[in-house]
Formats: sequence, structure tokens, C-alpha cells
Amino acid sequence: MSTTTGTSPVPSGGFAGALSRAVTARLDPETLRLARRRLHVKAIIIGLWYATSFVGVVLASGWLEGVVAATSLALAFAAVGFNIQHDANHNAFFAAPTKRLSRANRIVGWSMFVVGADANRWRYRHNTLHHGSPNVAGIDSDINLGPLARLAPTQRRYVWHRYQHLYLWPLYCFTVLEIMFNDLATLVGASRHSRTSRSRLSEASVAVLTKVVFVVVMVGVPWLTHPIWIVAIGALAVIFGVGLLLGVVFQSAHVVEGAEFAQVDARPPYQWHEWQVRSSLDFSHGSGPLSRLFRWYAGGLDHQTEHHLFPRVPHTAYPLIAPVVTAVCADYGIPRRVQPSFHAAVASHFRHLRAMGQRPQPVQVVRSRTSTGAHGQ
Repeated sequence: MSTTTGTSPVPSGGFAGALSRAVTARLDPETLRLARRRLHVKAIIIGLWYATSFVGVVLASGWLEGVVAATSLALAFAAVGFNIQHDANHNAFFAAPTKRLSRANRIVGWSMFVVGADANRWRYRHNTLHHGSPNVAGIDSDINLGPLARLAPTQRRYVWHRYQHLYLWPLYCFTVLEIMFNDLATLVGASRHSRTSRSRLSEASVAVLTKVVFVVVMVGVPWLTHPIWIVAIGALAVIFGVGLLLGVVFQSAHVVEGAEFAQVDARPPYQWHEWQVRSSLDFSHGSGPLSRLFRWYAGGLDHQTEHHLFPRVPHTAYPLIAPVVTAVCADYGIPRRVQPSFHAAVASHFRHLRAMGQRPQPVQVVRSRTSTGAHGQ
């Protein structure tokens, strides 16, 4: 027996079954239809915001106008990633009958190309590696910064990690550039395992062509109306600003105090759904204007636990199911953690970085023998 809740079949018993039944009862077809309508309206607003901001950058006639337009473009740039491509590439933007990415969602997911990344590579890196095994060192690429940082207790500590809580913040500015170059690097590695040369050529062509178009549009078009040195400064400011925003928001949901970590060479004593809860933290669930504004902008990433449990549910429905998730977690004695604000989540990330940079101390570590597919959705 199994039941579905917009993700994948789950056992009808235990925590996963109880959670699936409770969320299914809360999200009737009409509620989901209205949630997707809100998502589509939001996507139109963000798309217009992005286009208008870019036109403002091109037509800016002075420094003040240029700074305002570039700041607006950076915020809209990140909003496309948080809201449009994220839901679409999770198969949540439009209703889909199966877990397989629908054509409509795939097309909207191409909005990833608008922000310089490759949709195919992103789905593998984010949906498979991160969602399949969140906070599992050796699999989850989001916690693998190599020797630059120690984000998990089982990762090797270097002497410079003592200062990572200070130097990582400017390094987050390179998040967008890292994603762009990582797309090409992972494509080269993946191409060795592709079944046909045609598929390798197709993926490589898309990855390279879309990045070339992105650079031409972001740099070449403004160059028509502004000196190249101004364009270069503006482009880097936008890219670095977006990178900082993406890096901080993403890390504040997993790499924080209270989140549990695992290692690839052992298996955690939890089922997949429980591990999603234990490795994720929500933040900023308040009803105040700032919390509501941040929730609208961040695309539901403040409801990280709901997102990891039900990635094929539109993020506009997460606030509706959050109380359900909390209640079921309480029934099963599973710790469900929520930071009171985004500021509190960022502060927790800072303290976690500082703690991980100190000499190793006894910490709670869940070991995992799982491979990429074992924690699959």
C-alpha cells in the first residue's frame, strides 16, 4: 500500500505515511489549483521586474540611475532562481501526473538559462545530489566546498578554517560564477558516461551556447550605451550581489546549528522522510510584513523542511502545510526546528561556521552508508 502527495509513492505506515495522508487531506485539488495560480501570477511579476530592471540598466543616464537599476536587476535575478526555475525544475510549477519532469515544467525550467546556469546540470546537482542526500558529506554538493571550508563535522579541518566564519561571506559572492563553471566541469565528467556521442554533443552545445548568450546579453547589450569599464563593474556587482544572496539563503537552511549531518560511508538510522526533517531548518514563519515579504521573495525556501518533504508541491502552498508537518513530527517525536527570523538563521549559520572551524569536539554525527540513489525521493 502506498499513497502520493505530489512527490513520490511513500509507504502507508509510519511517519512517511501519516505525513503523506495529512498533507494530502490539507491540499485538496482546489487548494492546489489556487496555489499554482498564485505562483503563476508571481512568476509574471518577477519576469516583468527582471526585464524592466535590465532595460533600466541599459538606459541609465547617470550613476544613481545605474546603481538603482543594477540593484533591482540583482534582486530580480535571484527572484527568478528562487521562484520560477526552482519550482519548474522540481516539476511543481504546473501539475504533473508523475514524478517525471513534464514538458511544461521543463520549458519554464529553462528560465535557469536566463540566470546563467544550465537547467539539466542544476537538476542533477540539486534534485539528485542535494535533495536525495541532504547534509550527507561526500554526496551533497551544497556542503562540499573542498578545502575552503569545513561545513560538516566529519570533514577534514585545516588551520585556516578557524577563520571561515569571517572569510566565507565574501566568497559566497562567487556562488553564481561557481555554478556556471561547475556546469561545464560536471558536463565534461558526465559526458564520459553518456551512452551516445549525440547526447554528449547536445548537452555540451546547450550548456555552452546558453552561457555565451547570457554573457552577450548581460555585457554586450549594455555596452551599446555605456563604456565597457562601467559595464564590467556593473555586471560584476550584479553577479557578486546575487551570489551572496543565493549563498546565504541556501546555507541558512541546512548549514546551521541543530541540523544533522551524515557521512557517505555509513547509513543513518532514519527513513528518507525523517532525514529530510532532521537535516533541514525553516525560518521566518512570522505573520509580520517583513516576514511575509521575505516569504514572497524567497520562493518558499524559508519553508525548507516542507520543500524537502514535498518538492513537487508549489511553494505557495508551503505555509498551508507547515502546521500539518509540525503536528505529525510532534506525534512521532521527530525534532522539527524553525528559526524565528531570517536574521536568526544567518546568525546560526555564523555560529555553526565558527564551531566547525575550531578544533574537533564531540558532536552528534549520523553516519550514512548511502549512495546517491539510496536517499532518493
